[in-house]
Amino acid sequence: MPLTVEMFLHVETILAGLPGCQLPVTTYANELVKVPEVDNVISSLSSQQWDDDEAACRGKILNVLHNVKNSTLWASWIWNANPQAPLGTFFGNRYHLGNYDQCLRPPWLSEHPELRSQYCLADVEMSKDPAKKNWDLPGPYEKAELYYVDSGTDFGRSFSYMAYGVCLPSGCQTKSVQKFVKALLSVQHLQAAWDADVKIHHCEEAGAPHVPRTGYYAYMYTFTALAFMAVASTYYISEYPVTANANTFVNHVAKSFCLRRNWDTVFKDDKDALTSMHGIRFLTAIIIIYIHTVAFVNGTSVTNALDFENIGQKFYSAFPVVHFDVFVDTFFAMAALLLGKSIATLDVSKPSVILKQIAKRYIRLLGPFAVTVFFMGFVLMEMDSGPIYLKTAKTEQEACEKTWWLALLMVGNYFHTDAMCHPATWYIPCDFHFYLITLVLLYVYRKDPKVGKIAAAVVVFLGFIGPGINAYIYNLPAVMTFNLGVEINIRNSNSFINGYIRTHNRMGPYVVGLIVGYMMSIYKPADYKKVWSKTTSFLGAGVGLLLMGVVLGTGVFCYTYRVMGPLAWLYLVFDRTTFAVAVLIVIVFCTYGDVPLINSFLSWAPFKPLSRLSYGVYVIHLVLLYRSKTSLRAPLRYHYFDVVVEAAGLAVTSLILSLTVWLLVEAPLINFTNKYLDTRSKEKVNGTQNGVEITNNTNKHKVN
Repeated sequence: MPLTVEMFLHVETILAGLPGCQLPVTTYANELVKVPEVDNVISSLSSQQWDDDEAACRGKILNVLHNVKNSTLWASWIWNANPQAPLGTFFGNRYHLGNYDQCLRPPWLSEHPELRSQYCLADVEMSKDPAKKNWDLPGPYEKAELYYVDSGTDFGRSFSYMAYGVCLPSGCQTKSVQKFVKALLSVQHLQAAWDADVKIHHCEEAGAPHVPRTGYYAYMYTFTALAFMAVASTYYISEYPVTANANTFVNHVAKSFCLRRNWDTVFKDDKDALTSMHGIRFLTAIIIIYIHTVAFVNGTSVTNALDFENIGQKFYSAFPVVHFDVFVDTFFAMAALLLGKSIATLDVSKPSVILKQIAKRYIRLLGPFAVTVFFMGFVLMEMDSGPIYLKTAKTEQEACEKTWWLALLMVGNYFHTDAMCHPATWYIPCDFHFYLITLVLLYVYRKDPKVGKIAAAVVVFLGFIGPGINAYIYNLPAVMTFNLGVEINIRNSNSFINGYIRTHNRMGPYVVGLIVGYMMSIYKPADYKKVWSKTTSFLGAGVGLLLMGVVLGTGVFCYTYRVMGPLAWLYLVFDRTTFAVAVLIVIVFCTYGDVPLINSFLSWAPFKPLSRLSYGVYVIHLVLLYRSKTSLRAPLRYHYFDVVVEAAGLAVTSLILSLTVWLLVEAPLINFTNKYLDTRSKEKVNGTQNGVEITNNTNKHKVN
């Protein structure tokens, strides 16, 4: 039965006597004006069962609706912030968010606190059966529910889920907000939404005070202190050079933080560096930024999601992004190559020396990693707002609050992966594990060559066949996939947790990198420059590039046809290692030969500093993506040009922040610890390590 004016006035009279319930004065001069959408919502609300403790909220909502019919500004402001009928659902649009800012920032709030509103985000699921069948497009004369409720696309996307943001008076509890959402859904055309399952994720109140937590202030004060330390040290070194040359602890700290010195190290290079690796390292980081941008755009929902899915259905568009995981293996192969170059002279004579080597590597990886882990755990929630910010940013922050210590201990890719902090940085513990395993095996080999060879052979064998065995155990596909059914949660992905991030599944690329690096220590590049002709070099590098293309192309095939079973197991044994071999082929021919165009491009001088900052770029760009994509006010439109432009801007911003972290955190850490973790002889030779000025020993021992 529709509510009449008399019934509403009766409700208002009752509410006026309730403690703390102050309703604005309402007039009904225009009550006879019909506003169909409002009338239908009022009718829907009246048909629902309300508990006694919901009377205040019910009265406030009805008061808003009747003031909307009177065209009262404050009520129309609230109503106008609500989403209308869901738009674009059939093409994959999941977010119907209304206007978050309008709801929470009414201009009269300070003078009229009784008009306070709240914004709530609801999860709406129209399907009663979460298991979707593969997409079999219904005919145009079939029931619409067969399309948006009962079906899913070939990539698992469901059209039955919506994130629905609503604006209503403050003070309403969850069950009352659910009724309001149901009332809004009941007056629009998606009939399956009339009886949908509605869950309120969170509500935010206009003008609610927010006090950052202690961790936020600790993070900001720490960076302020580091900046002050760097400026003060630079001034001290510049103005008092004689005093600063004294061999004291204070002077060592000052030199470690000196901005001029650390700036210079960005542009310095080891004299025996493989210059082609500079370009490969930086370009790989740029490719990964682009791929992550594509993934985040899709993960935050786009209005044209079906266009996005066409990426995986057309070879030319799927080629660079579908099998993107192999690009990270480029970093593993290059890190191993650098270690392999020094492995013959690496000092592992004592466990204490090994521990120092491991500590050096740990500190080398720690700087940008710790900066981003603590940011995710204690700062992310304070950096922005938005209709889905609490839903996504809070999830990431809560995970990092729980497991940040596992991340910094370099075991986050094995323990509590369901709450893994900063999951896209799984690469870092893998790199550390490989370094540790290599040193231990080298120590065993030096003590007992026979046992060392056997141990190394076992590790290498298991490393190569491990991905296939792992795929058999966990029933993994040949190429990592994500279920696009509702919302992407990477921590729930079987492919990601059990196949992608585990160290034992990434051993192959590291092993081939070690082998090539060891061969380079024997056949030193300085002694074998341009031993191959331009033609041979060009053909050799071409083979490497072609092999990369083959791996990426077969990945598209495996992804498109959902290759599983024995063929997937076999593919996983070879694909990542093959890609790493292809990258190493290019490096070898650029180093020992003369590859026209390619070598000069990859060895381009600006790539030197960019390469040094690539590690920071890799870690930091993910944090920026979390912030930018979770603070959206409306769905995006996917277009490859827009993604390219956004990825380019993200790369530039990440470079600037990476440089900042290098100057304030990364370089000072390396400088400071080099003296106290020195494993070299006292005879000194000028050189650099990781771009930071060091002294070296006579046998040219380096730690990368």
